[in-house]
Amino acid sequence: MNQLTSSLGSTDGEYFTPNSTSLGRPARTYLIDIALIQIQGPDSERFLQGQLTCDVSALKNGMWQLGACCTAKGRMVANFVIARQNDDFWLRLPSTQANALQTHLSKYAVFFKTKLIERQDWVVLAELGQESTRQAAHTVIADADGLCLQWPDNRTEFWCNIEQADAWLNGHPLCSSKDWHLADIDAGLVWVNDYSREEWVPQHIDWQQHQGVSFSKGCYTGQEIVARLQYLGKSKRALYRFSLPTNIEIKAMTPISNSDGKAIGELASLCHNIANSEGLAVINSLEQQLDAVISENPVTLHRVFYTESSDS
Repeated sequence: MNQLTSSLGSTDGEYFTPNSTSLGRPARTYLIDIALIQIQGPDSERFLQGQLTCDVSALKNGMWQLGACCTAKGRMVANFVIARQNDDFWLRLPSTQANALQTHLSKYAVFFKTKLIERQDWVVLAELGQESTRQAAHTVIADADGLCLQWPDNRTEFWCNIEQADAWLNGHPLCSSKDWHLADIDAGLVWVNDYSREEWVPQHIDWQQHQGVSFSKGCYTGQEIVARLQYLGKSKRALYRFSLPTNIEIKAMTPISNSDGKAIGELASLCHNIANSEGLAVINSLEQQLDAVISENPVTLHRVFYTESSDS
């Protein structure tokens, strides 16, 4: 990574030191904790269609969506962005998850003409602070330098070879990758990590709200459990947002209790900013708001924004 880091100056080992403290104008960053897996081969679509929660066959060339991969018990091994570029598919997910997902999928891939490649020679860069974009959300723009993905909230990702990274970053204001993770929390996005692997079914993190689950595509590993929860019952676990003072250090999966001391869930993700820490939690409740305690710190939990008017 010498070529990439040399263009950016100092780094604290996790986030690049930004030269822009405001996202009032577009600023770019390097998502150091994200990895890419490329799936190639004539059977790749058919193989993935039988393993992932999303409808891979309906994913058009030059588009991306969210998806997940589950165990037979419906628990998520990983969730990710999946992009299609011609006959190739790309999975973008936390770097701590890449080996585990590749190992899991390889057990099924041996029956298909397909191969999975962790692209350690590629990096994931990002831009925030855009006011608007001409590109439609969920598009993938490919050129000789890499793949550019557009998010619904006007964020942009750029996946490219390490050699192209300098050119994309140089000459632009830089921001911390924390800004990107905070935007994920704003959007209600939880990424399964090594500490939460096989802990949740997709509905526990509202993955169906983000179109990461298809209930019409047919069979895939774990489909029976996921579909049963959707049609024969209702998930009693849901995603909540909260804030804490920024100087409080709490690890993901820390238990969360109600005001009576009864365990009601766990911390799913947390990101610090200057003013406070923003987090998401998986909670055994469907109330719009409730009081809770995290590591002896009182907090008020709020259902994430998209549930307030959702009829799904």
